[in-house]
Amino acid sequence: MGLDKIKTLEELVDITRELKNNGKTIVHCHGCFDITHLGHDRHFTEAKKQGDVLIVTLTPDKYIQKGPGRPFCDEAKRLEHLSYLEFVDYVALNKWPTAIETIKLIQPNIYAKGMEVLANKEIDEMDGDRKKVSNLELEEEAVKSIGGKLYLTDGFTMSSSRIINEITDAISDESREFIRKMKTDYGVGNILNLIKSLKEIRPLVIGDAILDRYDFCQAMDKSAKEPIVGYKLLSSETHLGGVFAVANHTAGFTDSLDLVTCIGKNDHDTINGSLSKNIKRNISVQKESETLVKKRYIEQYKGIKLFELYNVDGLVLSAENEKNTIEYLEKNKSNFDMVIASDFGHGMISQNLANYLSGCGKFLAVNSQLNSGNFGYNFITKYPRADFVSLNDREIRLPFQERSNGIEVPIKKLSNELELNKINITLGKRGSVYYTNGNYFHSPAFIKEPLDTIGSGDALFSLTSLLAYKDTDPELLTFLGNCIGGLATRIIGNRRAVDVTELKKFVSYIMK
Repeated sequence: MGLDKIKTLEELVDITRELKNNGKTIVHCHGCFDITHLGHDRHFTEAKKQGDVLIVTLTPDKYIQKGPGRPFCDEAKRLEHLSYLEFVDYVALNKWPTAIETIKLIQPNIYAKGMEVLANKEIDEMDGDRKKVSNLELEEEAVKSIGGKLYLTDGFTMSSSRIINEITDAISDESREFIRKMKTDYGVGNILNLIKSLKEIRPLVIGDAILDRYDFCQAMDKSAKEPIVGYKLLSSETHLGGVFAVANHTAGFTDSLDLVTCIGKNDHDTINGSLSKNIKRNISVQKESETLVKKRYIEQYKGIKLFELYNVDGLVLSAENEKNTIEYLEKNKSNFDMVIASDFGHGMISQNLANYLSGCGKFLAVNSQLNSGNFGYNFITKYPRADFVSLNDREIRLPFQERSNGIEVPIKKLSNELELNKINITLGKRGSVYYTNGNYFHSPAFIKEPLDTIGSGDALFSLTSLLAYKDTDPELLTFLGNCIGGLATRIIGNRRAVDVTELKKFVSYIMK
């Protein structure tokens, strides 16, 4: 039959209904099945023995988050390959990230999974109201709700991820060797437990409020009278950037956090509706001002950014709001363990407030960003001291006018000036360097082809700040920082945060 076996989910509904009316037992398998191997064959064979008809549904490409270069085979190739397996009767592409909705739709008698999924339950979490429930448990509930049952096959176990990690060039040789070392030195289980332990930290996040507006355009043609290209606006979306992005990333790893910032008169509904529910908000409003909106025009086909517009220079905290902010911090500092300062240089963190944060007695993590709106006016040296700093190559070189010396030179100068012992420097596609106790640790990057680098530094800063507070081993800190930073480059802007489940799966898959 071959390609005739490929059906839509809607077609499967009618097919399974007719088969069940004729007394047939329907078995359903679901997964990525990127590179099929002997383990898959044995899984399908054992599953087919439990009934009469075997249906296999596949995870769509857009929902596969198994590391760099995945999926190795796109959804069309995966569908075609499975259609030629004699023990598979029908195959279809799923519409959702999991099989929960699919099970309820096609209503199999038996839902079959491999026994190895039991080992993934800690990784495979869903995070609704902070209650941890694995996908397997939810899929089992779904099949029981339609009168079916879950069956676990006990076949020969292999790993598509391990095979792909060995044969693909999506991960460089340097990265692959570094990952092997991390697996040997720490082990997947210990790394996942470390990530889980971060939920106990209570951070306070403070910084500039920014809204990122993405206007997607299509090139038309050159203007008849001017040497410019015309563009047609196709769609727009607004993301929470700046301190909001850092807070949302951090909130995915902690049970709760405090957010301190100041906004203007615009976009209150967008801000309040897009912040994570476990964020306690202390947001001042300056009604005479506007929240900074950075509008980027993007050519949709290739994702090329054309230019950027600011609606205002920034939002400078008023003297009254600065006084109220410092009073709030002083009154409530016993309620948080650390301060994460996301300083974009647009007016929220004055020199006076930076002085207070440096001397408040709490672990202080700082990202002092240089951007087109503050260039040359927002150096990390604004802070008298800090416990952890995360910057990019340019942000550490400019304050010390170190253009050409090795990165170790400005790192050492910053360490001396801020009495600082933990410094993380991101180097783009070259990975990152972490300095502590007089030693330097390099970690390679794990994503070769970023989709959008906006927001990746915020994700990395959020997680590494928590890890630095925990005094995490340097190599492990840089490894996890580059993992989450890489994952963030696969997301358009700050459309969403990288959550804990996504990071755990990424770590688990690249270490197979």
